[in-house]
This record gives sequence, structure tokens and C-alpha cells, in this order.
Amino acid sequence: MVSLTTMASVAPIDSLAAVKFYNIPSASGPAISIASHPDGSIWFSEINNNSISSYDPETEKFSRFDIPTSRSFPTDLNVDLHGDIWFVEYDANQIGRYDIRKKVFEEYEIPTLKSQPSRLVVDDKGNVWFTQFAGNKVAVFNKKQKRFKEYPIPTPMSQPAGIAIDKNGTVWFIEVQGNKLGKLSPEDGVIKEYDLPEPFSAPSEIVVDGKGQVWLGARTKRKLLRFTPETEGFDGFDLPGKGVPEGLAIDSAGNLWYCDKFKNKIGRYSPKENTFVEIDVPEAEGKPLDIVATKADKVWFTVLGTNNIGFIDASDTLSDKVSDLSVNINKKGKELLKQLSHQ
Repeated sequence: MVSLTTMASVAPIDSLAAVKFYNIPSASGPAISIASHPDGSIWFSEINNNSISSYDPETEKFSRFDIPTSRSFPTDLNVDLHGDIWFVEYDANQIGRYDIRKKVFEEYEIPTLKSQPSRLVVDDKGNVWFTQFAGNKVAVFNKKQKRFKEYPIPTPMSQPAGIAIDKNGTVWFIEVQGNKLGKLSPEDGVIKEYDLPEPFSAPSEIVVDGKGQVWLGARTKRKLLRFTPETEGFDGFDLPGKGVPEGLAIDSAGNLWYCDKFKNKIGRYSPKENTFVEIDVPEAEGKPLDIVATKADKVWFTVLGTNNIGFIDASDTLSDKVSDLSVNINKKGKELLKQLSHQ
């Protein structure tokens, strides 16, 4: 079941005032995935440099840490409850951990050969869950036992990508080629799949909000999808700029943020207000790719086209504009606009 809703964008805000960039010292970049640390620092992976790096907003200092395995291609990273950094090595077929206190790396070989680990998330027990894009599995690494367990996905060649965990410990993941949303129960290992409402949606990223609703970006359909577990139904929200949603994040106010690499924008959808805002990235070749929220209306993002990471603080700007300028368009209004556009 799917209910599609068309939304209108809030008027553009002053991008130059809202967006700041910080140049990464290593010249060959770029930054790919990004995560926030409890100490306030921002961590990101550098594929070309085979490293993970951090930026401290307080000291304005960058630090870089080279991964022991060469050409590992770190595509994603995350932070566990102890503040250690976990990352996947797409080409090296490993997951890795950087102990920030001891300043040492540990790497673990994945049982399935050439599995192409893609994205990962850490649960509240310290276990690391990740998707195997070529292995067609969801896997977990038990930190205490230092042991892997793999769960084959029922759909062949589904190409699992984004992964998230809800507050009950349920694991949710995206099937790019399978065009499905997957749910894995850690208690029994059972996987349930849900067909997306439209074919060839090419989803990639996924997040779970505070209400347990699952959000994903349907890239080819240029919209956000929301899945409600209680009803097992989808709702769709068309992006106002008709861009392509990439990285996703939920801020502390429940707003959904996304990167639009092709339109060079950062977007924000407010479920509470039922409104969109899209912010132009003031760099011609910016191409924002991944995003993380630190507070309400405060986000950091990676910039694929330039050697920067970006920061947006729109807490004051958006609170004013959303209340005054947001507009919802229902079906009748949409038809009216279509008629006017042909006059």
C-alpha cells in the first residue's frame, strides 16, 4: 500500500550565510561517509587516501589515520558507544576498528570471499552489522567473541546497501537491485522483505526516526519513502527540486535531511510541518554525498566534488521560514497549477 504526497518547497534561504566549508588537508580526497563522535568531533572516510580522518570544530584541527591494509576502499564508518570508529573495507573484504584511546587499528577478514561490504551500523551491544553488496548477505560481527555471523538474503543478487537499526534492535536494510526493504530479526535471524511501491526505485540509504518509521531515498523516482512497520505501508514524498536523494540523517527534532548530489543541494523534510526546504551548496562542483545531524537543524556533510566537508547551521533561519512560507499542495491544487502553467 502506498500513498503519494506532493509537496512544495519553502523559499530558498541564504546559502552563503547558512553553509560553511572546511578544507581537508590531504589533497587527494575526497571525503565519502561521515559520522559524529560523542566528543563533538566529526569523522569521515577518505577512499583515495585509504584513511579515516577527524575534524575537531573546537580546535579547527584535522587528523588523519592511515588504514593498515593498502587500497582497502573504506566506503562507510560509524562510531560505537565507547567512541571507537568502525569502518568497512570494500575492496579488502574486511571490517576495521580504530581504538581512539590506544590509537591502534584492528582488522577482521569477512568469511564470504569478495563480499564487497558496503554500509555498517553498530548496535547498543557493540555488535557491528553490515551489508554485503556482492555477497548478498547481511552480517554481524560480535565484538566480544570476535566472530562473524552471516544471514543470506532470500532474493538472489539483491545488492544490499544501506542499513539501520531501530530502538528495538530490529535491523533494516535496502536491496538496491531487489527493489525491496528488508527486515532482519536478530533473535531468530528471520528476514522479511517488502516490495517497494514502484519498480526500479534504486534506493540506497536508510534511516529510522524516533517513532520507529523507516525512511529511504528512491533515487530514480526522485522522492523520499517512509515505511510504517505497524501498517506495513509506504508513503512517498516528491522532492521539490526533482533531484536524487543520497545520504540521509534524522536530527534531534525529527527532521529528515538528505543530500542531492546531482542538483548540488542539501534538503530537509519536516514531517511535523509537512514541508521541504532545499539549500543550494555554494560550490559549483560540490556534489554532497553523505550527511550526519548533530543537533536540530545542524548537519555536517561530505562534498564529493571538492576537497571539503560542509556544515549547516540553519536553526534560526529555518524556524522563521517554515512557519511563514511553507505550502502544501493537494491533488486539486496540483491540477490547478498544471492548468495555469499551460495558459
